[in-house]
Amino acid sequence: MTNHCYIVTGAGRGLGLGLARAIAAQGAHLVAVGRHETPELDTLGSNLPGYRFVALDLADSDQVTEAAEEVFGSLARLDWDGVYLINNAGTVEPVAPAGGYDDATLLQCLTVNLSAAMQLGNAFIRHFQTRVSDRRIINISSGAGRKPYPSWSAYCASKAGLDMYSQCVGVEQAQRRDGIRIAALAPGIIDTGMQADIRKASENDFPMVKQFRRYKTEGELADPDVCGREIIKLMQSEHIGFGNLLDIRDFR
Repeated sequence: MTNHCYIVTGAGRGLGLGLARAIAAQGAHLVAVGRHETPELDTLGSNLPGYRFVALDLADSDQVTEAAEEVFGSLARLDWDGVYLINNAGTVEPVAPAGGYDDATLLQCLTVNLSAAMQLGNAFIRHFQTRVSDRRIINISSGAGRKPYPSWSAYCASKAGLDMYSQCVGVEQAQRRDGIRIAALAPGIIDTGMQADIRKASENDFPMVKQFRRYKTEGELADPDVCGREIIKLMQSEHIGFGNLLDIRDFR
């Protein structure tokens, strides 16, 4: 085992599972966060001594507060060479024009994609600010946070907010001698359940749906395991600074 610990949200499937597998391959400690422990995670964890699963609904802000204090508090009592938070969990719903979705789905999108990541980042910084170990945060963003898409107003706004949050925290941390590195990373288009959900949308709800269906049929979606390995490699590099906005495709 290496003396590095990664905390990954949304680790049960898609890119999160790809990240978890990449971390396990390095023999690092892994705290996998998700609503349910999937069979894939259970298998991975059974072969990784430093594995822990944390059941957490990121749409429940009170749960996030409690879990963050417990998890980061316990980890902060240990000596690590490096500790890393990857805010990966996200939802693309609602996929509909503004005026065509309900408030509950809108608020869930903003909570999971933005508020929960900010809560976890806040707690991580509070517990690890003065540690001498390598400390980094990667917020998994999206090109949709940097370019408008019709019918994705909630998703685009949440990812744009995540980008700005990362930049603001970066400015703060750059002024400290014990600064924590942070970046927002767009992972590109990946063959995940989120992409499958997008392809199910009607043209009335999402005028660009045919383009996203072509991404699948023409083999343009990246493999989540490959992307997970790329992100973990990038996270360990000097490219992670203080609030920079990155795109994994620029490093291929």
